[in-house]
Amino acid sequence: MSIDYLKIGEVAERLRITVRTIRYYEEEELLEPYRTPGGTRLYSEQHIARLKAILHLTENGFSLDVVRLIGKTRESCATGNEGSKEVSNIIGNSIADIEEKLNNLKALKSELAAAKKQVEKCKGCKNTPSSKGCPKCPVNKNLNKIEILNLVWE
Repeated sequence: MSIDYLKIGEVAERLRITVRTIRYYEEEELLEPYRTPGGTRLYSEQHIARLKAILHLTENGFSLDVVRLIGKTRESCATGNEGSKEVSNIIGNSIADIEEKLNNLKALKSELAAAKKQVEKCKGCKNTPSSKGCPKCPVNKNLNKIEILNLVWE
């Protein structure tokens, strides 16, 4: 059974990324393609699967340091047991970080919804949208309660 290899441009086209992106992950030692004697990079389906995993993590806010830890830790361990423990810890920490981010995003969503509700109270208002132009504005009254309003309002 022969293995089919793709050149870097074909991989870039297939994944809808740039050749430079692929080279960057190679420079960061996250991906190591096969090379012909002439230096042409060749990628197997396993390379492409690894690249997809890297892209999935980085597109979702993971730093290259964390991606590198996930991708390189197991190979530096002496046993499968050690590798399992180390990689599980890294992934567990990543899950905890995601949970924290989700909670922060939920709080931000609520705050944005509250800010939107306040700003919508200004619909139809003929006053100048400022503290001086509309001193009784409901937005002004909620600046201390809804932090985002401080960005909207002077």
